[in-house]
Amino acid sequence: MENEKIPYYVASKLLWQWRLRDGADGCKIVPDIVLSMDMAPPPLPEQPAPKTIPTKPTPKPPKPDTLDQMVDDIAWVFDAFSRFKTWLDTPTPPKTPKPAPVAKKAGAQAAPTFDIQEIPGAMRKLWMPVSATLMERWFAGRLNYSPTDDDEREHINQDGKPYPPDMYDTTTIKLDWVLKYERAKVQYDALQDHAHLMSPKALNVLGKRLAPFRVHDAQIDALKLCRVDIKQLHKHFQFQLTSIESSFGQKLRAFINQHIDNNGVPDDLTGALGSFNFCAAIGDAHFNRDADRATITSIIIYIKDNYTFTDKKDEPSQYLGHWNRNSVAIVPATSGAAIGGIPWIDYPIAVGDMRVRDSVYYPVRNSSFRRWQQHHQRGGDFVIFSDYRCIRLRQPIELKFS
Repeated sequence: MENEKIPYYVASKLLWQWRLRDGADGCKIVPDIVLSMDMAPPPLPEQPAPKTIPTKPTPKPPKPDTLDQMVDDIAWVFDAFSRFKTWLDTPTPPKTPKPAPVAKKAGAQAAPTFDIQEIPGAMRKLWMPVSATLMERWFAGRLNYSPTDDDEREHINQDGKPYPPDMYDTTTIKLDWVLKYERAKVQYDALQDHAHLMSPKALNVLGKRLAPFRVHDAQIDALKLCRVDIKQLHKHFQFQLTSIESSFGQKLRAFINQHIDNNGVPDDLTGALGSFNFCAAIGDAHFNRDADRATITSIIIYIKDNYTFTDKKDEPSQYLGHWNRNSVAIVPATSGAAIGGIPWIDYPIAVGDMRVRDSVYYPVRNSSFRRWQQHHQRGGDFVIFSDYRCIRLRQPIELKFS
């Protein structure tokens, strides 16, 4: 299999589509090199310095007696002279001969290395700057991950504790940027559809969210109640959502399985957020005089996503493509090989002279990031919240309590 060429797709920046390379233009596997994980992690973000309690200065020791000081000085001079004389009498050691040069094996090729932390640089060259920023944040974080899917949903980490505050990102993703992508704009608009907001499931959740606040003629400002904390708003007042596409790896797998030209290379939205949700939370609500009805006049829309490299249980680790410093390629045989347990597909591939750095692509999976995490005891899964928009409903939601 090592000498046989196999087909692959490479990202075309000009047309922003996958371009097939097969036959004589196919790639060869390179079994003797692996994705590097040796580059040191970025420095941890600075944490607030702990407050220190001032202590009393240590009193200075009393000065030695004059006679004792003179005896000590004489002993020091004698010892120094003795060491100097020993050095003069010691013969010069022979020089160590230089080692003989190691002869290179005939035909040996020095393949370039590629470290997993270089992927964000490649993303920027593929016009995916937001994706790169989020991945760099993950590398720079302290160790944080959820052992199970249930833990991930509840934001519980490997220590059985809630994610710490620095594992929430509320500044990177902006709705203005997301809504430039048509597929996202369609779902954003769909979330505001009255029928969608009035679905039986949504009304059931609305009732549970508002029940603790049922007071005669009460006016509810949910954002104010949560002190403009999007995490608390999501926890206590979110009631409906719409989902966007699939993750980066899922999109590659769908393309591989279908063997058809899809919508092109995964873009920055896919690389940054993958599968994500537009969420709707209660904005303003009003209870009637008997507190048996509530009218919701506004909602708050935002994005929530978990940035993680978790795989589904009992499934092969999700394939994220073959990467080098400048680009990404995909190998269609990856899908079948992963299902069949064939190990060779996780080797790098060479698309030309393997001594040329940009001719070698290295396979990357979710498990690659988990191995890096364990190797360095760094890398923080985190939760993303975008900024939010308050939407005044043209047709208020009427909710009746039973």
